[in-house]
Amino acid sequence: MKKRFKYLVLGLLVSVGMSFASCGDDEDEIDIPDIYKKKDEDTTAQEKRTGKITGELHVDGRYLKDAEGNIVNLHGIAQTYSPWFNRVNDQYLWTDKDVAGCLRVNKEKLLKIHDHGWCVDFVRLHMDPHWTMKDAPWDAGESKAHIYYNEEQFKQYLDEVFVPMAEYMQTLGMRVLMRPPGVCPEVIALNDDYYKYMLKVWTIVANHKKLKNNPMVMFELANEPVKFRDSKGNEGSSNTGSINKELSQFFQDIVDRIREQGCNNILWIPGTSWQQDYKAYKSYPIKGENIGYAVHCYPGWYGSDCYQQTGEIAPDMWRGSVGGYEGFKKDWDNSITKVVAQSNPIIVTEMDWCSKKFQGRTWGSSITGTAGGKGFGANFRKIMDETGNVSWLTFVWDHDLATFDPAHEADENDFLYDPESGVYPVYQWFKEYWNL
Repeated sequence: MKKRFKYLVLGLLVSVGMSFASCGDDEDEIDIPDIYKKKDEDTTAQEKRTGKITGELHVDGRYLKDAEGNIVNLHGIAQTYSPWFNRVNDQYLWTDKDVAGCLRVNKEKLLKIHDHGWCVDFVRLHMDPHWTMKDAPWDAGESKAHIYYNEEQFKQYLDEVFVPMAEYMQTLGMRVLMRPPGVCPEVIALNDDYYKYMLKVWTIVANHKKLKNNPMVMFELANEPVKFRDSKGNEGSSNTGSINKELSQFFQDIVDRIREQGCNNILWIPGTSWQQDYKAYKSYPIKGENIGYAVHCYPGWYGSDCYQQTGEIAPDMWRGSVGGYEGFKKDWDNSITKVVAQSNPIIVTEMDWCSKKFQGRTWGSSITGTAGGKGFGANFRKIMDETGNVSWLTFVWDHDLATFDPAHEADENDFLYDPESGVYPVYQWFKEYWNL
């Protein structure tokens, strides 16, 4: 699975109680599939969960900790608010700038996920550029969100869409991890247009009265930087000297701008190479309090096992890895543990997998496999646990998570219940973490 292709597809397709006060009884009705509607016989898990995850977190060395000093690793899901991400069987559940429809659909999904017992304690909330771009051509894509950014639209829909969704998540006991609109262009540089865009966006967010210093809200500063160009014209994911120094300065400036607003929310810093490369921060760590690093991890990355064109499960050999647990563990440690995880907490904000028969239901393709042996999923969990300071989410689409029935038995012929795909086992793992 190549992330370049992922976002080319997204770029082409994305173009084609909300606060209870702003979503009242006078809203137009829209057709919500029955699978998302709360049933009277549903048993809410909220009573069991009250107080489990609310309250302040802070960074203490390499760990997230609560107010009592306990180490906390979060486990979550993701939501994004464009029509393309809000469809079932190619049926769009809302279109255009239908605020009421967008919020109702996404609240219903979150409620269903919650009431089906998913032990989720954070949601990655994408402030999707569907709401922030103006006069963009149909094929502009998310990597051009900064080019067609309209500040008034961003402020409007921050208030009407993103903050209301963040508030609703908190009513369900879920923390919020907000990421900025769109994805990074392929090459970023200190003082370029994207840098200026990031400073504008985060200044607005950091000053919002419902987000600023909210103990349940965190910020992921960008999504998937690929390459960096330094002032000498050198270009790459990381390097020695000026690339590393200027790359670190790029995000240090954003951190400093947020802190200048009196905002001390936990900040998660991305690496280059689609959030796999953190060497710059080994030499030039981001300074300040409440800082962690946001990582992505898919089958085939970090030497992990994935489906090859031959149909076999094997590592992505471009890293020269032996695959299985040993290859995955070695490359993860060299790329993450020894680089940033020894000094700061880590959060994996994209990760999923599914077995070959269900390819296309997730971004990544592999099997759960066996911890310590062959496969991706079980080894991913084992390595995250061994690292010790990693929070992580499943990037499986939220409508699939909302459809999942915890009473359903394992079924290798159904994506949701296939033990070798990343829904059925993750549901069980999240419960295990919850009960620790």
